[in-house]
Amino acid sequence: MTLTAHVTPRADLTPELEAGLRSLLIAAYPQFADFWVGTSYWGSEPEWHLWLADPAGVPAAQLGCGRRVAEVGGREVTLVGVGGVATHPACQRRGVGLRLLRELRPFLHTLPDVQFTFLQCREEVVPFYERGSFVRVPNPTQYLDPDEDRWVTDAGPTLILPVHATLTDWPVGETVNLRGTPW
Repeated sequence: MTLTAHVTPRADLTPELEAGLRSLLIAAYPQFADFWVGTSYWGSEPEWHLWLADPAGVPAAQLGCGRRVAEVGGREVTLVGVGGVATHPACQRRGVGLRLLRELRPFLHTLPDVQFTFLQCREEVVPFYERGSFVRVPNPTQYLDPDEDRWVTDAGPTLILPVHATLTDWPVGETVNLRGTPW
């Protein structure tokens, strides 16, 4: 399958593309279909959507991402957070998700102030992100839970990808304060 990569600023989403991204998220996460009917993101509104289009222009995979200055162990770190990662079930297990992560890297390098890419995920998908060059780090994360409207600390899997920093620059084990909702 031939797929084309697109980075679309959130402000430039057409109603048709927004609907296509929601349809993709519903297909990928049917247990949350009622939620995805109304939006294409959870938590922080992304600055950009990176998506792969099939030959008809329909989204086959997508992720949302946005830049933020977080606090990690008392120091400010500029992150691009990633969320809403989805691959249409018809395209899963064919390398499409890894292609999406590969397409993310050159885009990130256009953002000179970004030190790391950041995400949290379920334990069962950690190997997928590690195949996409993300590195698991032992950092708990503090954020404003958009469902509960309260601050929480999550010790679940945290992964980073160095952009304009090195892995040794990451403050291992320190709490990551996202200073807002997750992506």
